[in-house]
Amino acid sequence: MNPKENYNQGQIIRFLSASFLGFLAGHLTNYSVILYAQDVWNADALAGLGFGLCFGVPLILGWFAGAWCDSYSPQKLAQGAHLSFLVSLGLLHLSSRIEGELSVILYLLGAGFAGVGWSVLAPARMSLLGRLAGERQVKLAVVFNILVMLGFGAAPPILAFCRKINSWEMVHQTGAILFLIAMSLLIGIKTDGLGKSSSAWDRILRGVSYAKNHPLLKQTLLFSIVIYCSMGPVQVMMPRYAKGVLLLGELERGFFLGALALALLVGGGVSLKLAKTVGYGKMILLSGFICGLGFIGIGFSTIVWVSVLFLLFSGFGAGASISLIVAILQSEVTTEYRGRLVSLYTITSQVVPAVSGLLSGLLLVKIPIATAVLTAGTAITLIVVLSTIRLDILRNYER
Repeated sequence: MNPKENYNQGQIIRFLSASFLGFLAGHLTNYSVILYAQDVWNADALAGLGFGLCFGVPLILGWFAGAWCDSYSPQKLAQGAHLSFLVSLGLLHLSSRIEGELSVILYLLGAGFAGVGWSVLAPARMSLLGRLAGERQVKLAVVFNILVMLGFGAAPPILAFCRKINSWEMVHQTGAILFLIAMSLLIGIKTDGLGKSSSAWDRILRGVSYAKNHPLLKQTLLFSIVIYCSMGPVQVMMPRYAKGVLLLGELERGFFLGALALALLVGGGVSLKLAKTVGYGKMILLSGFICGLGFIGIGFSTIVWVSVLFLLFSGFGAGASISLIVAILQSEVTTEYRGRLVSLYTITSQVVPAVSGLLSGLLLVKIPIATAVLTAGTAITLIVVLSTIRLDILRNYER
């Protein structure tokens, strides 16, 4: 390995480490928003609204973030997103220290700043990965997504452990420290922007047109909407399910939700090998079906170990499907449009869970938790079946 290759390898390792820590801290922030409203205020609707702000802001800002990632340095944009998350954690910490309406206002502002962070961080990291990966787009995209899912799954047990030690203050401090470490790891990874030849809005429209006129990318993005419908119920319903149906304590609930990390990792880790046998497109759709069936099983279960098995089953399907979706998007898009294309994906990965999370919170107000979980699982499964029938280009895709 020559010095240049060795240097690039070191940058990739630092980038992947920063990605894991940043996404871990980001999901720690998300769960702080959800669980604080549920556990302290006993307000499922407010938890859904907070989660909606965390991932709803990208519905507006995410479009511009993609254009920025193609024009400016994605490394600098990622650092700016980290700063937004630090502001979010500061506001959430202040919210936990006071009472009354001001506490709720600070809580919602904190959730909003987390939304700003997610709007920019996800497309910036994926754009940066595209610049660093070179010809190893598919493999590194899967590795990157595994780390993202590990951060998602590892956040609940870490949050539970921090609360055991020093309540919410330790949770917010841990998130801030993780973000600061991630920021330090990105220092020195220089990527120049590609420049701009028109307004951000014009570049956004050209990016949308590019995705629309590329049948495989269009159908892959459409199915990503389907698979991400499951993320909102998982983050909003599962904490309440673990507490209200399985009667788990604080730490046990954290590890129950953390079991999802193992399933996501296994699903993502074996996805490429299974896809070579089953077919990339067919594996994506089959994995989505498995995800929905697992959620239905959880709705029928009242026994902890059975619920864990179904959670692992569902997480495996989600992990495999999402990893392969990311691999297709990273490998099939041209460099010129990468930022805008991945911003469409990250908008999907953030807005869809936000909407389904908000609906999940509202659903929990109206019906029992077990019924809500069963309803969500059934809806996801039926949508996957319909998608399998309609998305023929994705279904027949082979590398």
